[in-house]
Amino acid sequence: MNPRRLYAPVVLGTLVAGALAFFAASRTWARVRVATDGLPSDSVDVTGTDAQPLVSALAVVIMAAALAVLASSPRVRRLVGGFTALVAVAGATIVLLGSAALADAVDRAVEASPAFTGGGTPDFSTSPWTYVAVLGFVLAALLGGVTARFGATWPTMSSRYDAPSARPTVIAPQSDSDMWKALDEGRDPTQ
Repeated sequence: MNPRRLYAPVVLGTLVAGALAFFAASRTWARVRVATDGLPSDSVDVTGTDAQPLVSALAVVIMAAALAVLASSPRVRRLVGGFTALVAVAGATIVLLGSAALADAVDRAVEASPAFTGGGTPDFSTSPWTYVAVLGFVLAALLGGVTARFGATWPTMSSRYDAPSARPTVIAPQSDSDMWKALDEGRDPTQ
C-alpha cells in the first residue's frame, strides 16, 4: 500500500480519536444515589472531566496535533506524530490508573448533595465511558505512530501559502551591452 494514501485517513482518524476521547470525558463516569431517611433522595453524577480534568485537555491537544499535521513540514510531522502518540499514551494511562481520582470526585459530589447527612459514603456504579475514552486514546496513539513513520512522505502545502519573500532588486541596464548581459543571465532587461 502506498503510504501517501494514508494521509487523509490518518489525519481524520486522529481528529476523530481525539474528539471521541473528549466526548467520553464529558459523559457520566460514575453515578451515586444518595438516600437518607426522612429526606428526598438525590442522584449524583460525576463526569470524567470532574474526576480527571487533564483527560479532556489531552484530548484537545490530540485534535490540535491532527490539524498541525496539515500545515507542517515533513520533518515536523514526524515530531508531531511522536508527540501525539506520547500524549495519547499518557491520556490512556491517566484514565486506566485514575480510579482513586474518580472515587475522590464521587466523595466530593456526595458531600455536596443536599441529601447527604454525613453518613458513610454510598457505593457508586461506573459507566463504560471510561473505556471509550481509553479506546480514543489508544487509537490516537496508533495513528500518531503512523504519522511519525509515514508523515515525511505525505504531500505538503504549496509554497503559495508561505510568507512572501523580498524580490531581488533589478538594476536597469545602462547600455545595449548591459541589456544583452541581462538576457544572457535570464533577467528581463525592460524591468
